Amino acid sequence: MASPRVDLRLHTSPFFPVRLARRVVAMMAAMGLCTASLVAAQTAIPVMAVSFDIVPAAAGAGVARQVSVSLPWPSGCLPSGATVVGNDLAGKRTLTLRLDGNLRDIQRCGDMIVNYRATARITPNAEGDMRVLVVTNDGVYLGETTIHTRAASSDRSQVDLTGMWYDPATFGSGLTFVHGFTRDDVVFGTWYVYDAQGVARWYTIQNVQWKAGGLEAEGLIYETSANSGACVPPMGCPVMFATVTSLARARIVVQGSNSAQIQALTPGGTVLFASTISRSIF
Repeated sequence: MASPRVDLRLHTSPFFPVRLARRVVAMMAAMGLCTASLVAAQTAIPVMAVSFDIVPAAAGAGVARQVSVSLPWPSGCLPSGATVVGNDLAGKRTLTLRLDGNLRDIQRCGDMIVNYRATARITPNAEGDMRVLVVTNDGVYLGETTIHTRAASSDRSQVDLTGMWYDPATFGSGLTFVHGFTRDDVVFGTWYVYDAQGVARWYTIQNVQWKAGGLEAEGLIYETSANSGACVPPMGCPVMFATVTSLARARIVVQGSNSAQIQALTPGGTVLFASTISRSIF
């Protein structure tokens, strides 16, 4: 896959004096705090106010995007430039924007902080999400943002479903999704529910296809079974499945980044049951 096209522009503007901050750092050093603590204290001020701006916020592949990062920076240590590093790595679309400056020792950088702004012009060449990590030459992590690449009429999903989901009205039932959101958009789901006898049942959701707009998808619900007597212990155990049956269709309607509705449908489209689910946040 070809690398995204990139060009960079840098800007600065006055921000605020930091004489007091430097005095605090000097006092901490005088108190004999360890070097690691001093480094953390020195780098905390410029890291706190990082902000990003992406124009346009969403666009299709091949559309140039302006990605800007703004943050306070000591005036005597301004970066000499910025470099975009990285390409597709192990299927994860990640780029690093490395500001060519150091933040480990702000005591030598002068008494003024300016609002430093770096702008990268990046043209993603495929739909999906691209992470942009911002770091310094000396390894200080400053923050990150995500470039969303998706045409308005695309049938790619707008939300990554990966994770555990549950219905607050039916605790004990739920779903787990694995979603190739940034790659092939394939979804695999496991739906665990109960039957009329109260026995736990689980099904898989496969062959999921997204509809135009990327907020609704449909797939097939499968159930597998093993041969009778295959499991010796008085409980479930891992054995080879013997049959796989397509029981129904599943419809997923995304309502937000952490909310959705899922329905089980007959082949004719009649809703058998539905569940309004929320993402489990850890």
